Amino acid sequence: MTNRTTSEKVLLSLSLLATITISPFAFLRWFDGETTLAIIDAIISLTAFMFFLFIFITRKISAANTLLAIFLAFAVLVTVFIKGEPQILWLAPTIIAIHYLMPLNLARITSVTLALAILMIIYPRVDLTYLFTFIATTGLTASLSFVIFRSYTDKQNELSLLALIDSLTSSGNRRALDLKLAEVIASQHREEYSMCLILVDLDYFKEVNDDHGHAVGDQILVRICELITKHTRVLDSLYRYGGDEFIIMPLNMNIKTAKILAEKIRSIIELHEFTNNIKLTLSIGVAEYKAHDTPESWISRADTALYKAKESGRNMIC
Repeated sequence: MTNRTTSEKVLLSLSLLATITISPFAFLRWFDGETTLAIIDAIISLTAFMFFLFIFITRKISAANTLLAIFLAFAVLVTVFIKGEPQILWLAPTIIAIHYLMPLNLARITSVTLALAILMIIYPRVDLTYLFTFIATTGLTASLSFVIFRSYTDKQNELSLLALIDSLTSSGNRRALDLKLAEVIASQHREEYSMCLILVDLDYFKEVNDDHGHAVGDQILVRICELITKHTRVLDSLYRYGGDEFIIMPLNMNIKTAKILAEKIRSIIELHEFTNNIKLTLSIGVAEYKAHDTPESWISRADTALYKAKESGRNMIC
């Protein structure tokens, strides 16, 4: 369980909990002579356990989410239809589970449909007070579930984005770079096309930090990222590789075109005047993807080219 995602762990726990919770009712109702309900509870418990095994073995959670939510809704509907209003107690946890398992808009539709179906079943059997209580509590449960899980989803999306962004420069961080490299190399295995990686390093940037302070150095890093982003294509990605090293990954670009882009960036930075009248230059290494490259070997060749540029006097491209 330690190497599984949070979603897998939750689904495994939910399906196992459903199995453990419902299975005793199958035995109790069998001994009480309620054969039909006992069989239904047994089917529900067995199906929940099958979901547990399916997720545990295959680790495919996207399909299991929706199927499990629909199954739980159907199970509650059938038990209420057969046994009546006492089984409505299962509706609240089912609505919460549906909102966790399904996309929120689909969960809202499913919850409303389930509540209306149950309302039609119990309407002839209960008094008006019970009916309004059911509508109020079910509506409140569904509304709170929607609000809570929408907030949870928004926060998860925000955290996922932050996990891929460098907090200072708003460029991609190392994790985002690793994902992009894996994606690009995977695409090369499907269809080969020219792809280059540009490794940029600021010349003598340590002296800027020593002479003007890290606050000024941070401002310069931010401004450099803005300039690079402004003068590259929308499809090109910028990543902070180290303290003052950045990687640009152009799409569908051969080594000749990548060198032209690198020269353009080098020239723009050289001519730009930063805060405190600071002038900077760049040393740049460019490497084209080769068959059977790994992310490490590709970056290593760019780093070798960058080292050659520095050894040759800096402010140049290799």
